[in-house]
Amino acid sequence: MGLTKESDLLAPISRFTRRQGYTRQQPELQFYEYRIDLYAFSRRTGLTVAVELKLHKWRRALEQALLYQLCADFVFIAMPDCSVARIDKDLLSTKGVGIIGVSERGCQLVLPARQSVEVRDHYKRHYVELLKELNKWKMQSQRSSFESAATQRKSTSKN
Repeated sequence: MGLTKESDLLAPISRFTRRQGYTRQQPELQFYEYRIDLYAFSRRTGLTVAVELKLHKWRRALEQALLYQLCADFVFIAMPDCSVARIDKDLLSTKGVGIIGVSERGCQLVLPARQSVEVRDHYKRHYVELLKELNKWKMQSQRSSFESAATQRKSTSKN
């Protein structure tokens, strides 16, 4: 299998952040001309996280991550374990950006992120509300699918 596309990193990162309590998630969230690969919110803590996925180009990921500090409390770059060794961890540490290593076995926190002092409340609030609305829509969609399946079972059992 292998991690050959950025999209291969998304599922393991999504599971990893869910285990950290960031249960409301949205991939590919537009932020200006960029797309945040994964944006997530923790209802328990009220904190947000943005993750930029890259296979190799960590400097490009850092440029994007610095921008994402405007809308997320914590920002990470996620890369395959084999690429993590090339990252200047001291530079990322001074910028407050964390690193998550991804392998076929799962994810590992390589460098914790510092809570962003750059976060702008109006951006964060907008994205948190968007995640809440998307979650509400997903729940309604699941409920209506469940209800229509239950209705179908009732009508077939009457015949």
